This record gives sequence, C-alpha cells and structure tokens, in this order.
Amino acid sequence: MPYYHMYPFFGFGTGIIWLVAIAIIAYLVYKLIKGEKTLEPSKVAPGKGAEDILNERYAKGELTREQFVQMKEDIKKPT
Repeated sequence: MPYYHMYPFFGFGTGIIWLVAIAIIAYLVYKLIKGEKTLEPSKVAPGKGAEDILNERYAKGELTREQFVQMKEDIKKPT
C-alpha cells in the first residue's frame, strides 16, 4: 500500500509548514528593512551651531568650567 494512503494529510501538513516558514522569513525581512528606516535620529537637531551644542553639554554637566572655556575659545578662533 502506498504511503500516501496511510498518511493522507502528510503532503498538506508539509505545505502548511513551508507556508509558515516563508511567512516568518518574509516578516523578518520586512522588520529588518523597516528597522533601517526608523533608526534613532541624530541627537543634534539641525541648525544647531557648535556654540549651542557646547552650551548644552556644559549645562548638562558633561564638561568642567575649564573645558568649557577652552572649547569656547577654540570655537571662536579663526581657522
């Protein structure tokens, strides 16, 4: 007796497994592509100058007064 009479849904079940596998792969590819477009924007807003960024960093406490004064002088120096 052929095997397909013993397991009538074998072919159908395998087809379902393949469809699920393809759907999962397609979903992962979709999320990967979509994820690249939604990367975190730069923390620096457009239009901010170096002095604005320096002032923000000093206000946040990322820089000491000496570092702030030195960097501010460096910014103002002509290149």
